[in-house]
Amino acid sequence: MFILKPFFSIVIPTFNQGYFLKRCLQSVFLQSFKNFEVIVVDNHSNDITKKIIKKFRKRIIYKKIMNKGIIAKSRNLGIQAAKGEWIAFLDSDDTWKKDKLNSIYNEIGQNSFDVICNAEWLIKNNKKKLNFFGPYENDFYKKLIISGNRLSTSASTVKKDFIKRNRILFDESKKFVTCEDYCFFMDIARKKGKFYFLKKALGFHKFHNKSASSNLVKHFKAEEEVLKYHIFKLQNFSKNKRGLWHESMQYRKIRNEINDFIKNSKNLKNLNTLLELFISSPGKFIYYLRFMLFKKINEFFYFLFQFR
Repeated sequence: MFILKPFFSIVIPTFNQGYFLKRCLQSVFLQSFKNFEVIVVDNHSNDITKKIIKKFRKRIIYKKIMNKGIIAKSRNLGIQAAKGEWIAFLDSDDTWKKDKLNSIYNEIGQNSFDVICNAEWLIKNNKKKLNFFGPYENDFYKKLIISGNRLSTSASTVKKDFIKRNRILFDESKKFVTCEDYCFFMDIARKKGKFYFLKKALGFHKFHNKSASSNLVKHFKAEEEVLKYHIFKLQNFSKNKRGLWHESMQYRKIRNEINDFIKNSKNLKNLNTLLELFISSPGKFIYYLRFMLFKKINEFFYFLFQFR
Protein backbone atom coordinates (compact mmCIF):
# COMPACT_ATOMS: atom_id res chain seq x y z
CA MET A 1 0.00 0.00 0.00
CA PHE A 2 1.39 3.40 -1.06
CA ILE A 3 1.44 5.99 1.73
CA LEU A 4 1.74 9.61 0.63
CA LYS A 5 4.70 11.34 2.27
CA PRO A 6 3.58 14.56 3.99
CA PHE A 7 4.76 17.78 2.41
CA PHE A 8 4.48 19.70 5.68
CA SER A 9 5.21 18.57 9.23
CA ILE A 10 3.45 20.81 11.73
CA VAL A 11 5.24 20.89 15.10
CA ILE A 12 3.10 22.02 18.05
CA PRO A 13 4.70 22.14 21.53
CA THR A 14 2.22 22.45 24.40
CA PHE A 15 1.97 22.61 28.18
CA ASN A 16 -1.29 23.17 30.09
CA GLN A 17 -2.87 24.98 27.14
CA GLY A 18 -5.84 22.62 26.67
CA TYR A 19 -8.40 25.28 25.75
CA PHE A 20 -6.05 26.98 23.30
CA LEU A 21 -4.79 23.65 21.92
CA LYS A 22 -8.31 22.68 20.84
CA ARG A 23 -8.68 25.88 18.79
CA CYS A 24 -5.14 25.49 17.48
CA LEU A 25 -5.76 21.95 16.17
CA GLN A 26 -9.14 22.89 14.74
CA SER A 27 -7.47 25.63 12.69
CA VAL A 28 -4.91 23.11 11.41
CA PHE A 29 -7.47 20.51 10.30
CA LEU A 30 -9.50 23.20 8.52
CA GLN A 31 -6.56 23.86 6.16
CA SER A 32 -7.44 23.83 2.46
CA PHE A 33 -4.08 22.14 1.76
CA LYS A 34 -4.33 18.60 3.13
CA ASN A 35 -0.93 16.92 2.67
CA PHE A 36 0.53 17.36 6.15
CA GLU A 37 1.21 15.60 9.42
CA VAL A 38 0.71 17.06 12.89
CA ILE A 39 3.18 16.40 15.70
CA VAL A 40 2.02 17.50 19.16
CA VAL A 41 4.77 17.50 21.80
CA ASP A 42 3.27 17.63 25.29
CA ASN A 43 5.32 18.59 28.35
CA HIS A 44 3.19 16.30 30.60
CA SER A 45 0.24 18.71 30.89
CA ASN A 46 -2.10 18.27 33.87
CA ASP A 47 -5.09 20.27 32.61
CA ILE A 48 -7.68 19.25 29.97
CA THR A 49 -4.97 18.64 27.36
CA LYS A 50 -5.34 14.85 27.71
CA LYS A 51 -9.05 15.12 26.82
CA ILE A 52 -8.27 17.30 23.78
CA ILE A 53 -5.55 14.92 22.60
CA LYS A 54 -7.98 12.00 22.86
CA LYS A 55 -10.40 13.75 20.46
CA PHE A 56 -7.68 14.24 17.84
CA ARG A 57 -5.60 11.12 18.62
CA LYS A 58 -6.15 9.36 15.27
CA ARG A 59 -5.13 12.46 13.32
CA ILE A 60 -1.95 13.44 15.14
CA ILE A 61 1.44 12.08 16.16
CA TYR A 62 1.59 12.49 19.92
CA LYS A 63 4.89 12.81 21.81
CA LYS A 64 5.48 13.40 25.50
CA ILE A 65 8.54 15.03 27.02
CA MET A 66 9.80 16.48 30.29
CA ASN A 67 11.35 19.67 28.95
CA LYS A 68 11.87 21.39 32.34
CA GLY A 69 10.52 24.68 31.00
CA ILE A 70 12.72 24.65 27.91
CA ILE A 71 10.41 24.73 24.88
CA ALA A 72 13.40 24.24 22.56
CA LYS A 73 13.52 20.59 23.68
CA SER A 74 9.90 20.09 22.61
CA ARG A 75 10.45 21.72 19.22
CA ASN A 76 13.60 19.68 18.63
CA LEU A 77 11.76 16.44 19.40
CA GLY A 78 9.15 17.48 16.84
CA ILE A 79 11.84 18.29 14.25
CA GLN A 80 13.48 14.90 14.75
CA ALA A 81 10.14 13.11 14.30
CA ALA A 82 9.17 15.12 11.19
CA LYS A 83 8.80 13.28 7.87
CA GLY A 84 7.71 16.26 5.77
CA GLU A 85 9.86 18.26 3.37
CA TRP A 86 9.02 21.47 5.21
CA ILE A 87 8.45 22.07 8.93
CA ALA A 88 5.82 24.59 10.00
CA PHE A 89 5.97 25.64 13.64
CA LEU A 90 2.82 26.52 15.56
CA ASP A 91 2.53 27.34 19.26
CA SER A 92 -0.50 25.77 20.92
CA ASP A 93 -2.03 29.15 21.85
CA ASP A 94 -1.88 30.37 18.24
CA THR A 95 -4.11 29.60 15.25
CA TRP A 96 -3.88 29.71 11.46
CA LYS A 97 -6.19 30.94 8.73
CA LYS A 98 -7.43 28.11 6.51
CA ASP A 99 -5.26 29.14 3.53
CA LYS A 100 -2.00 29.25 5.52
CA LEU A 101 -0.41 26.05 4.18
CA ASN A 102 -1.73 26.52 0.65
CA SER A 103 -0.26 30.05 0.51
CA ILE A 104 3.12 28.81 1.74
CA TYR A 105 3.01 25.87 -0.70
CA ASN A 106 2.44 28.24 -3.62
CA GLU A 107 5.41 30.40 -2.58
CA ILE A 108 7.64 27.32 -2.33
CA GLY A 109 6.64 26.28 -5.86
CA GLN A 110 7.57 29.66 -7.31
CA ASN A 111 10.79 30.41 -5.42
CA SER A 112 13.87 28.89 -3.82
CA PHE A 113 13.91 29.73 -0.10
CA ASP A 114 14.88 28.03 3.15
CA VAL A 115 12.60 30.01 5.49
CA ILE A 116 9.23 31.60 4.71
CA CYS A 117 7.69 33.91 7.32
CA ASN A 118 4.20 35.31 6.84
CA ALA A 119 2.50 38.26 8.54
CA GLU A 120 0.07 37.53 11.38
CA TRP A 121 -2.53 39.17 13.59
CA LEU A 122 -1.51 39.93 17.17
CA ILE A 123 -4.45 39.63 19.57
CA LYS A 124 -4.03 41.43 22.90
CA ASN A 125 -6.79 42.54 25.29
CA ASN A 126 -9.39 41.58 22.66
CA LYS A 127 -7.82 43.97 20.15
CA LYS A 128 -6.28 42.92 16.83
CA LYS A 129 -3.10 44.41 15.42
CA LEU A 130 -1.45 43.48 12.15
CA ASN A 131 2.13 42.34 12.60
CA PHE A 132 4.57 42.27 9.67
CA PHE A 133 7.97 40.62 9.91
CA GLY A 134 11.22 41.29 8.10
CA PRO A 135 12.35 42.97 6.01
CA TYR A 136 15.13 40.89 4.49
CA GLU A 137 18.38 42.79 3.88
CA ASN A 138 21.85 41.93 2.64
CA ASP A 139 24.19 40.65 5.39
CA PHE A 140 21.07 39.36 7.12
CA TYR A 141 22.99 37.60 9.88
CA LYS A 142 24.69 40.86 10.81
CA LYS A 143 21.37 42.71 10.63
CA LEU A 144 19.74 40.19 12.99
CA ILE A 145 22.57 40.63 15.48
CA ILE A 146 22.43 44.42 15.44
CA SER A 147 18.71 45.07 15.12
CA GLY A 148 17.10 42.01 16.71
CA ASN A 149 14.73 39.23 15.72
CA ARG A 150 12.55 39.83 12.67
CA LEU A 151 10.59 36.58 12.64
CA SER A 152 7.89 34.75 14.60
CA THR A 153 8.06 31.00 15.16
CA SER A 154 4.34 30.37 14.57
CA ALA A 155 4.55 32.39 11.35
CA SER A 156 7.63 30.55 10.04
CA THR A 157 8.03 27.49 7.83
CA VAL A 158 11.50 25.99 7.41
CA LYS A 159 12.99 23.67 4.79
CA LYS A 160 13.89 20.49 6.65
CA ASP A 161 16.76 19.54 4.35
CA PHE A 162 18.52 22.86 5.03
CA ILE A 163 18.47 22.62 8.83
CA LYS A 164 19.30 18.90 8.73
CA ARG A 165 22.25 19.44 6.37
CA ASN A 166 23.58 22.28 8.55
CA ARG A 167 22.80 20.49 11.84
CA ILE A 168 20.61 23.31 13.09
CA LEU A 169 18.23 22.81 15.99
CA PHE A 170 16.81 25.10 18.66
CA ASP A 171 19.44 25.78 21.32
CA GLU A 172 18.36 24.13 24.58
CA SER A 173 20.34 26.42 26.92
CA LYS A 174 18.17 27.52 29.83
CA LYS A 175 19.51 31.07 29.64
CA PHE A 176 18.07 31.40 26.10
CA VAL A 177 14.46 30.62 27.11
CA THR A 178 11.99 32.99 25.33
CA CYS A 179 14.68 33.84 22.75
CA GLU A 180 15.56 30.35 21.49
CA ASP A 181 13.74 31.21 18.25
CA TYR A 182 15.96 34.28 17.76
CA CYS A 183 19.04 32.08 18.14
CA PHE A 184 17.55 29.48 15.74
CA PHE A 185 16.92 32.01 12.97
CA MET A 186 20.36 33.58 13.46
CA ASP A 187 21.90 30.10 13.08
CA ILE A 188 20.07 29.73 9.76
CA ALA A 189 21.18 33.19 8.61
CA ARG A 190 24.78 32.41 9.64
CA LYS A 191 24.68 29.39 7.32
CA LYS A 192 23.48 31.64 4.46
CA GLY A 193 19.87 30.47 4.55
CA LYS A 194 17.50 32.26 2.17
CA PHE A 195 14.63 34.09 3.89
CA TYR A 196 11.38 35.29 2.38
CA PHE A 197 8.80 37.49 4.11
CA LEU A 198 5.25 37.05 2.85
CA LYS A 199 3.14 40.18 3.32
CA LYS A 200 -0.04 38.24 3.93
CA ALA A 201 -1.56 37.68 7.38
CA LEU A 202 -2.06 33.92 7.70
CA GLY A 203 -2.29 33.41 11.46
CA PHE A 204 -3.30 34.76 14.84
CA HIS A 205 -0.88 35.11 17.76
CA LYS A 206 -2.62 35.44 21.12
CA PHE A 207 -0.69 37.51 23.64
CA HIS A 208 -1.68 36.74 27.23
CA ASN A 209 -0.12 36.60 30.70
CA LYS A 210 0.94 32.99 30.24
CA SER A 211 2.83 33.81 27.04
CA ALA A 212 6.54 33.15 27.54
CA SER A 213 7.42 36.45 25.88
CA SER A 214 5.05 38.43 28.14
CA ASN A 215 7.78 38.61 30.83
CA LEU A 216 9.78 41.38 29.17
CA VAL A 217 12.57 41.60 31.77
CA LYS A 218 13.30 37.90 31.39
CA HIS A 219 12.94 38.20 27.62
CA PHE A 220 15.46 41.06 27.31
CA LYS A 221 17.93 39.18 29.52
CA ALA A 222 17.62 36.10 27.30
CA GLU A 223 18.08 38.29 24.22
CA GLU A 224 21.36 39.61 25.67
CA GLU A 225 22.56 36.05 26.35
CA VAL A 226 21.83 35.01 22.76
CA LEU A 227 23.70 38.07 21.50
CA LYS A 228 26.74 37.36 23.69
CA TYR A 229 26.85 33.82 22.33
CA HIS A 230 26.68 34.89 18.68
CA ILE A 231 28.89 37.97 18.92
CA PHE A 232 31.69 36.52 21.03
CA LYS A 233 31.63 32.85 19.98
CA LEU A 234 30.04 32.35 16.55
CA GLN A 235 30.21 35.37 14.22
CA ASN A 236 33.41 35.95 12.23
CA PHE A 237 32.50 39.00 10.12
CA SER A 238 33.84 41.44 12.75
CA LYS A 239 37.04 41.18 14.77
CA ASN A 240 35.92 44.12 16.92
CA LYS A 241 33.55 42.05 19.06
CA ARG A 242 33.28 44.66 21.81
CA GLY A 243 32.37 47.29 19.25
CA LEU A 244 29.72 45.02 17.72
CA TRP A 245 28.29 44.34 21.18
CA HIS A 246 28.11 48.08 21.92
CA GLU A 247 26.46 48.73 18.54
CA SER A 248 23.76 46.10 19.15
CA MET A 249 23.11 47.37 22.70
CA GLN A 250 22.85 50.96 21.49
CA TYR A 251 20.29 49.94 18.87
CA ARG A 252 18.22 48.15 21.51
CA LYS A 253 18.33 51.18 23.78
CA ILE A 254 17.00 53.33 20.94
CA ARG A 255 14.32 50.73 20.13
CA ASN A 256 13.14 50.47 23.73
CA GLU A 257 13.11 54.23 24.35
CA ILE A 258 11.14 54.98 21.17
CA ASN A 259 8.63 52.22 21.90
CA ASP A 260 8.28 53.39 25.50
CA PHE A 261 7.76 56.98 24.33
CA ILE A 262 4.96 55.90 21.97
CA LYS A 263 3.36 53.52 24.48
CA ASN A 264 3.24 56.09 27.29
CA SER A 265 1.29 58.64 25.26
CA LYS A 266 4.44 60.43 24.16
CA ASN A 267 5.57 61.17 27.72
CA LEU A 268 7.74 64.30 27.60
CA LYS A 269 10.01 62.90 30.33
CA ASN A 270 11.43 60.52 27.74
CA LEU A 271 11.95 63.25 25.16
CA ASN A 272 15.35 64.34 26.52
CA THR A 273 16.57 60.75 26.45
CA LEU A 274 15.43 60.39 22.84
CA LEU A 275 17.21 63.60 21.85
CA GLU A 276 20.41 62.41 23.53
CA LEU A 277 20.20 59.09 21.70
CA PHE A 278 19.58 60.84 18.39
CA ILE A 279 22.62 63.08 18.89
CA SER A 280 24.88 60.18 19.94
CA SER A 281 23.68 57.68 17.28
CA PRO A 282 21.76 59.48 14.51
CA GLY A 283 22.30 56.64 12.01
CA LYS A 284 20.80 53.94 14.21
CA PHE A 285 18.02 56.26 15.36
CA ILE A 286 16.96 56.96 11.77
CA TYR A 287 17.39 53.27 10.85
CA TYR A 288 14.89 52.23 13.52
CA LEU A 289 12.43 54.93 12.45
CA ARG A 290 12.71 53.57 8.89
CA PHE A 291 12.03 50.08 10.26
CA MET A 292 8.86 51.34 11.98
CA LEU A 293 7.84 53.15 8.80
CA PHE A 294 8.28 49.89 6.84
CA LYS A 295 5.71 48.22 9.08
CA LYS A 296 3.24 51.12 8.84
CA ILE A 297 3.51 51.25 5.03
CA ASN A 298 2.87 47.51 4.83
CA GLU A 299 -0.18 47.89 7.06
CA PHE A 300 -1.52 50.69 4.88
CA PHE A 301 -1.18 48.74 1.62
CA TYR A 302 -2.53 45.56 3.21
CA PHE A 303 -5.76 47.30 4.20
CA LEU A 304 -5.88 49.20 0.89
CA PHE A 305 -5.86 45.97 -1.13
CA GLN A 306 -8.46 44.39 1.17
CA PHE A 307 -11.04 46.89 -0.07
CA ARG A 308 -10.20 46.85 -3.78
